[in-house]
Amino acid sequence: MEELLLDARAMPPPEPFEQASGILREMVPGQYLRMHHRRVPYPLFALCQAMSLNYRLIEKGRDSYIILVYFPADEPRLPQERLPQGRLPQEKLL
Repeated sequence: MEELLLDARAMPPPEPFEQASGILREMVPGQYLRMHHRRVPYPLFALCQAMSLNYRLIEKGRDSYIILVYFPADEPRLPQERLPQGRLPQEKLL
């Protein structure tokens, strides 16, 4: 799996959505988007649904989220997220 990384933690709105949507439009099977964000990007989830893409929201801590966006067929090959102490993060499938 090829990871496409977007660190949006310091970006002002709507830049995270604009950059993520551009990446998603170019993404092909075998690739996934890993987005670091300080907020839950609800508009991005609506776009994913419209594009028939799956996504996961992983809460790493206060104001720290990782969003994985991927093709449904690629789900078994996604990397598993872990915290430094080996604890699993709070993962929400939305």
